[in-house]
Amino acid sequence: MGFAMKSKFFALTLVPIVVAGYAGAVCSAQSASDAGAPAPSSDTLSNGPGFFSRHFSTDALGNDVKDAIVRANLAPVSFNKIFVQARDQLTTTSQATDGQSNNSQAKPTIYTVQQTLENAGHGLIRRMQSVEDQGTITVTRFDLTYRGYFPFLTQSVPANASTLPPVVEARKVMRFDTNTDGHINFTYLYGSAGQKTFDDPGQVICDSGKSYSASQLNQAINGQALELDCQVVDSNGIVIDKMKLAYLEKYGVALTLHVQSSDSAIDSSIVDFKVE
Repeated sequence: MGFAMKSKFFALTLVPIVVAGYAGAVCSAQSASDAGAPAPSSDTLSNGPGFFSRHFSTDALGNDVKDAIVRANLAPVSFNKIFVQARDQLTTTSQATDGQSNNSQAKPTIYTVQQTLENAGHGLIRRMQSVEDQGTITVTRFDLTYRGYFPFLTQSVPANASTLPPVVEARKVMRFDTNTDGHINFTYLYGSAGQKTFDDPGQVICDSGKSYSASQLNQAINGQALELDCQVVDSNGIVIDKMKLAYLEKYGVALTLHVQSSDSAIDSSIVDFKVE
């Protein structure tokens, strides 16, 4: 898979931490002026709110996307910050030597994901996540999203990265469904900073399902959780990933519980949940 195709794949991916991110794959969303700049240290990424807020704000978006957000007149979220700790189990499917799946599975790998959600204003949410393998951060991911499931900016910085990768950003919003109850569609044109916009749009499609007490996810979570079954569809109409999200109605944000791709799956459980 060439660089352009990798960028396209990652730009379409809704997953909070893409499967490849666990292995330290480089995908990005950052200002064009910083692309190729020395990567900040893990401490700066994890403890540097200035870096986070500066590059993942409404002001970091292009004019067409900002205009779409203003026109949508999005309701603000009800929190300042939410801290989430999750236990993620990554399972990969091994392949036979002829390239055909032999339906066997490798031993699952367990990761700890520390997640900070911030009210970014205009109904948007900044999300910073660090993935830890046995106490060591392997990748840090930043996003600017609508309610945690529609991405506008996204960047993953592996701990061993020497330079910052280029931006992956939404350039134009073509469809933007903001109600969580029913069928949801987010269609947008996108590209990497400093590079041309892809001709084909990205698309995220979700359908809402059952509602249940959010305390089933973690006792500290109040209100109801609405199940969302989502798909990421590429320009050829092929489903890249399938995801199950829990939309927390009290807080107005979605958390990812399950991700299924062609050769791997991530199952996430909420270990800790705190609200400011």
